[in-house]
Amino acid sequence: MHVVIAWWDTRRTAAAGTVRPHPPRPADSGPQGQVPFPAEFPGLQAGQWITDPAADLQGLALIWDSAADANLFLPALADQTFGCAPSHRWDFELCTAPTADEDPEAAPAELELLLHA
Repeated sequence: MHVVIAWWDTRRTAAAGTVRPHPPRPADSGPQGQVPFPAEFPGLQAGQWITDPAADLQGLALIWDSAADANLFLPALADQTFGCAPSHRWDFELCTAPTADEDPEAAPAELELLLHA
């Protein structure tokens, strides 16, 4: 599984007039922070909004089937969601995935730790 953490620096991109805040999360879209993504992004397993108000950053933590899927579809997802490419992006591989008896929507423990650190 391939993880992408992407951040948009709203101070830097707002000056260029390119960034837009992510759409508000509908009350019935699922647990806080999780976002449903359209099926038009094959290989995208899950996504979660992340924010850092102190640094004026907005971002997405995305779990993809492979790095190839992320590289192919992240530019379109970024453009659709924020209107521009991310200011910062980190990619890495995780070897663990939820097992069949676990919640299939749950993020791996390693990713949860990173998102809540």
